[in-house]
Amino acid sequence: MGLDTLQRLHGNVIISTREFRTDEKPNSNMACSKLYDCGFWQIIPSRPTMNITEIPALPKNLTEINFSGNTIKKVPDDVFYNNGLLEFLDLSHNLISNLHRRSFSGLVSVKRLLLNNNNISDVHDYALTELKNLLELNFKMNPYDSLGLNFSGISLITAKLDFRQSNNMTRDFWSMPKLWNMDVSGLTGICNVKTLNADVFKLLPKLETINVSACSINYIYKGTFRTLSNLIYLDVSLNRCLKFSGVENITNDLPYTSIKTLNIHKIHQAFELNTEITIERFQNLKNTTLETLYIEGNRIQQIEPEALLFLPKTMRNVFAADNQFSFGGYIKDVVKTPIQFLNLSNLFSPHNPIEKPEVCDFVKERCIRSGDGHKRFYERYLHSPVEKQNTLPPYISVPPNMTKFIYKGCNLRFKIPLVLISSNTVKYIDASFNIFHSWNGPVMSFNNLEYLDMSNNFV
Repeated sequence: MGLDTLQRLHGNVIISTREFRTDEKPNSNMACSKLYDCGFWQIIPSRPTMNITEIPALPKNLTEINFSGNTIKKVPDDVFYNNGLLEFLDLSHNLISNLHRRSFSGLVSVKRLLLNNNNISDVHDYALTELKNLLELNFKMNPYDSLGLNFSGISLITAKLDFRQSNNMTRDFWSMPKLWNMDVSGLTGICNVKTLNADVFKLLPKLETINVSACSINYIYKGTFRTLSNLIYLDVSLNRCLKFSGVENITNDLPYTSIKTLNIHKIHQAFELNTEITIERFQNLKNTTLETLYIEGNRIQQIEPEALLFLPKTMRNVFAADNQFSFGGYIKDVVKTPIQFLNLSNLFSPHNPIEKPEVCDFVKERCIRSGDGHKRFYERYLHSPVEKQNTLPPYISVPPNMTKFIYKGCNLRFKIPLVLISSNTVKYIDASFNIFHSWNGPVMSFNNLEYLDMSNNFV
């Protein structure tokens, strides 16, 4: 079957072939766009509303096929037998229910295979073993338990899978000795894991990135990540029952890894009492290579004095928006941190009142209450003592390496008095969408400032 025939008979499909060179004129009935990094043309049929119900016979010279968003129900044996040049196959968002032993026979060059969002409930034990050069597999949103997939003889680099943890924690987990990237996030798939321990990753020794966000995790045991010396990115966000008591076990393992990015945003219930970061939960970070920390949306109100001093020397970026910070002894520690970028936007923001809390199996961690943080900050730092005590203007210390500071949407109800700022390298400040109502100033010592956004205030 030629390309013209394929285009006329089947609508919602994207195919790519090396036959069409950049100096050739494509068929006028097709809408084409050049793939500069591949050196061939992408052929997009002009009738994308037609649904394909079965995989047609295909030309031998195809290198990419996108069948996503159709109503294909099966992958027949040997349907790709002549497509040895194919490198990318997208069968996502169809109605495929099973995979036979020879469903992918002939696909000796495929590197990326997308099977997510189907109805696959049965997979032959050797269905994937035909794909000797497969590097990336997306099998999310399928009824079949991905722990049952046979990856023998496949050197996967990236795996995007569902993770349904059974009551039997002694069962075998994935064995992919060359895998770098593991994504089992519940945001894009099905993930329901109450606990994590070292058995989950023990046969994945080369992992560099792990995404277990939105997995209903209640508890992570010490040692879970300790053997992953190559780990540079860890995302455990949106596990509302994990809390900071669970973070302590994570940070216990991180000195044994190569961690650079840790995402722990929204690991606290949206409507529980405010929380505190203690030294115990941060002290193990000191001996890591962490550079970026996401800690937004955790109702953090206090940080134990000296806890910030355990941030590693490599720390550069902190995303701490949507929290409840109030005045405390930790403020004097901020200037001693190596932070270059800090985002404190949307403090004290309201949340959706109909949001249902995540059901937790473990006890709640201790919480704290205190007064209005903005009021205390104003009285201590931004109300000039010249008026009351006839002393020097207030002096605010900032981290010496900080270059970018975002403090927008925090409803700050202050006037800006004469303020002295410690020696700094700040170049960018965004304090928009607050309620600053007057600027008496001046604010001294921002000698390197290049960008200032005070829009949507009352100044």
